[in-house]
Amino acid sequence: MKKKFIAIVMACCLIALTACSKGGNNEATTPSADPGQAVNESGEVDYAFGKYDEPVTIHTVRAEYASAQFPEGDDMTNNVWTRAYKERFNIEVVTDWVTDEYDTKLNLAISSNELPDVFHVNAAQLQQLIEADMIMDMTEVFDKYASDRVKGYMEADRSSYESGMRDGKLYGIPQLHWGFIDQPDFVWIRNDWKEALGLPDPQSIDDVKNIALKFMEAYGGYGMAVDQTLDYLNALAIAWDAHPDLWIKGDDGKIVYGSVQPEMKDALAAWAEWFKLGIIDPEFPVKDFSAMNSNVVAGKVGIQPYWQWWGYNPGVDVVTNLGKEAVFYPYKIKKADGSDATQSIFFANGVYTVVNKKSKHPEAAVKLLNFYAYMLDEGVAHESPETVSAFIDKDIAHVTGAFKIINPNTDYEQFSRVSEALKSGDTSAFTTSGMWQKYNNSVEFMKNGTPAATGDYLQQGSPKNAYGLSKEIIDNKQYIETALWGAPPEELSDYGSTLDDILTEGFTKIIMGAESIDYFDTVVSNWRTAGGDAATEAVNELYGSK
Repeated sequence: MKKKFIAIVMACCLIALTACSKGGNNEATTPSADPGQAVNESGEVDYAFGKYDEPVTIHTVRAEYASAQFPEGDDMTNNVWTRAYKERFNIEVVTDWVTDEYDTKLNLAISSNELPDVFHVNAAQLQQLIEADMIMDMTEVFDKYASDRVKGYMEADRSSYESGMRDGKLYGIPQLHWGFIDQPDFVWIRNDWKEALGLPDPQSIDDVKNIALKFMEAYGGYGMAVDQTLDYLNALAIAWDAHPDLWIKGDDGKIVYGSVQPEMKDALAAWAEWFKLGIIDPEFPVKDFSAMNSNVVAGKVGIQPYWQWWGYNPGVDVVTNLGKEAVFYPYKIKKADGSDATQSIFFANGVYTVVNKKSKHPEAAVKLLNFYAYMLDEGVAHESPETVSAFIDKDIAHVTGAFKIINPNTDYEQFSRVSEALKSGDTSAFTTSGMWQKYNNSVEFMKNGTPAATGDYLQQGSPKNAYGLSKEIIDNKQYIETALWGAPPEELSDYGSTLDDILTEGFTKIIMGAESIDYFDTVVSNWRTAGGDAATEAVNELYGSK
């Protein structure tokens, strides 16, 4: 499901690992002495950015990134990034394979011990590799070679940093995330319909229901777009103090699964009523993500529970098809009494950069992480606009695979500076290309209603924007964090989608009226006996003392 930790870190069941390897054992290769390192102006060795005197070759593997628009002649294995590695560091990065089934192919490589020097893994794979003694302890290497900026990223999200450790040793360098500001969910409401009917902003979850009924009366159809996974409908559950998909601390201090707590029953009872009223799409059990959005784009529905990036998808298509006045604006999810609901915050780091224990130059990986952070956060101040654009625009920033690391404060800082600039017109505080992009696209949409600019406008530039609401939520700590801050225990992963399917199928029956609300207790019982109790016990054993 949407934010479910299992789905983030698991592509398949855990695979058995052996210590066997081709052509020898799995002993670590002692890292070679530096083949020459450049010095800075003070005559000191520049460990973070110094260029090797002698060429260094490292092998990696990559996941396909279909949305990247490469210049003619470039591809995933040969592009502006790989050329810069050679030109600026004398590092030749050789890509052994590229695939759109990365986790599957990497799992096979792990089982056969045919691993490159540097690669990226999910949290479950990280634990497998540590157990099998196949990856390098990067503690000293990271401390010596990581730039101050990259070290600052780790301090900004110490919990994610420590999730890459075992017994105090760093094995997986977290690639991090854009920040908590990206996580809150909202109810998005079509603005021209709302204004045409003279409806006020929703001040409670009941107001959302009533707006939906007004839309149905005036424009026909159903009131709210949701899909068969229940992910989007589940976003509203916090209005009843329910936190589906989130592992949370119960009153007794033990970790429990939010989807099976009594508060979820209250949410389901309300949704069953909404379904009877025709608010919820009657065909939601057979609609996937694309089908859900198709009626939004066609102008047949005016409310959609969604994440903060509604403006990018389906927003761009909505404006293209219906015009700029048809945009949906975000509103905080509120309880029946009008108070703000407590948002769910999930473990945000899903990817780690790791180094093969047999690699001769583990420090090379850290240098390239430093370079990524430099280019995204400092490039505007030190490089030409054309250079920065070549590395970042058209999704080229996302093709680096293992050599990627994100500032967890990026979107928060970006929003603050862009917001001030939109008010004052003063852009002198901009330090990243992202700030310029958000600012320019917001202005472009306000002037011309350009569909491609919809996402940045609704995220940061509109009178009612998603990041503005998110910032209030984060600043006021109106959220609860998952207690499962890292890889899921093996017992939880072993069940795959079975436990999720039990809940989704049972909840769907309740919403549609095929079963009464009391069926919730049966669904929970089925979940527990199918492995939910064992999973809960395993989660508590691994994370209960943290």
